[in-house]
Amino acid sequence: MTEIISEDQLLTEFAVREHRSLWLDAWRRLISNRTAILGLVIVAIFLLTAIGAHFFWEYDPTVDLDYNAKLLAPTFVRSEESDQLHIFGTDKLGRDIFRRVVHGGWNSLRVGIIAVSISLSIGGILGLLAGFFESTHLNGVEQAVLTSLLGLGCGALPAWIANQPFQALLFMLLGLGSALFSTFMAQSPYLRKVLFGVIGMAIGGLLGLLVAPLVGLVCAVVGLGIGIILAKPISGKAFSSFTMRVMDIILSFPSYLLAIAIVAFLGPGLEKGMLAIGFVGIPVYARLARSAVLSVSQKEYVLASQSIGESHGRILFRHIVPNILSPIIVQATMGLADAILSAAALGFLGLGAVPPIPEWGAMLGDSYKYLSSGAWWAVLFPGLAIMFSVLGFNLLGDGLRDALDPKMRL
Repeated sequence: MTEIISEDQLLTEFAVREHRSLWLDAWRRLISNRTAILGLVIVAIFLLTAIGAHFFWEYDPTVDLDYNAKLLAPTFVRSEESDQLHIFGTDKLGRDIFRRVVHGGWNSLRVGIIAVSISLSIGGILGLLAGFFESTHLNGVEQAVLTSLLGLGCGALPAWIANQPFQALLFMLLGLGSALFSTFMAQSPYLRKVLFGVIGMAIGGLLGLLVAPLVGLVCAVVGLGIGIILAKPISGKAFSSFTMRVMDIILSFPSYLLAIAIVAFLGPGLEKGMLAIGFVGIPVYARLARSAVLSVSQKEYVLASQSIGESHGRILFRHIVPNILSPIIVQATMGLADAILSAAALGFLGLGAVPPIPEWGAMLGDSYKYLSSGAWWAVLFPGLAIMFSVLGFNLLGDGLRDALDPKMRL
């Protein structure tokens, strides 16, 4: 009897020991990966220095200027030219490169987080809805919401042409009306398209005439097309197809050239760069989220939830979203590296942070011309900062990809 009890206890302890969560297993695999640990250490140093310098090391770039210390080489001892230590040397204006590199990390961190947040929130939601509703019938409320969003998105074009943001809201209301009155003239789809086309043309043309006759003409033509599109309430499959085609159009442009075009239109500045980089990254997250949703939407637990009548929102956020987080987390981590690199590229071209705000790409753009005079340090240290931060996020992303792979769970 004693042996039976001890065996049962051993089996129970083994079962409890083997029942581990996915996240705990992922963490154990992550810390056992040396390259992932290296990336985690680099990212931790980057975060600590950027956040700590911003909050605990005061720096005003507008008054940081010392022509007497112009282009001093790195040194660990005080010299006759300057009574301060410059372990990374100084730039063309005598500013300490070490201080500017450290404080520039805060700007790069902000760009990465905000740009990825924009891409993830917009692209992730679009991909989630496109993947789920591709094979799921829309109810009345969902159809009204999606048709309204379609009207808002299409109406953004004439609103931008006429510089009248409320035009987009009017087209959103037109889309809502199309969904609410879906049975109106259902037997005459041609007349319905004519009616909504005339309404769209009136919204765009009459409001555009308040700006200029040519603007009114262009907005009228665009509004006519939008009205015809909104004449028929959108279905789930049509919404998915339309969303993905828009993402394909954005992806057809080279990412850097599109970001440069957006910043050139909006004007230089760190905030404008965040918006441009975030917009360029939307299709990546949209396509990733859609493919992940399609891979789990036909699983047994999702079909069982649908069979017992659970709402679409509950199915999405209780059963689907938790099971597609792994690839999105990995992409977001590696997207931070891409955003930092893109911000540095814009800064190098003079389209990023406005001087004298410290930013690594702008520092490279200001200093590379002094390489011929032997001032290598002005380029080396900002370049190393970009390289190590991008390397850290890439290594961490690779480690997370391996750690969150369900096939590697023992």
